[in-house]
Amino acid sequence: MIRSRFYRIAERPRLVVVSKTGKSGRPTRHGITMTELLVAATLLIGAMSFAGPLAVRSGRLQQDARHYQSALEEVSNQLERLTALEDEERERALADLTPSPIAQASLPNPQLSAETIDDFDGLRLVIRIQWDRLGQPKPLELVGWIEPPPLAKETP
Repeated sequence: MIRSRFYRIAERPRLVVVSKTGKSGRPTRHGITMTELLVAATLLIGAMSFAGPLAVRSGRLQQDARHYQSALEEVSNQLERLTALEDEERERALADLTPSPIAQASLPNPQLSAETIDDFDGLRLVIRIQWDRLGQPKPLELVGWIEPPPLAKETP
């Protein structure tokens, strides 16, 4: 019997590899590559670095809007109360002008100021409120007329 080297190779036992395949017929992978982890971590860090400051700014903007609304209500209420008073009572109330307890609770360090202006536009009352906020912008100011200006007489 003649044996060739090809015959000997054919007689060797073969190592059989059984691959696990999914429904699609492709081999399934049970694990995550390092590249996938790096890409996922990079995307997550990028999203968090964008969303974090955005959430903080949104919260500050909402708080500023609440403060502005509270200050506007306070100035409006004070103006309505003071324009309804008589002259002597108004002068005493202007000397003792303080923010209401609600404004003191909702605004950081509120400060009210008022002045009367009497000129050709009539007798007016100007009320300003200032509270602690970023950048120290101009105070919120409302004007109310106590006595309107006299009407001009029409000439024929």
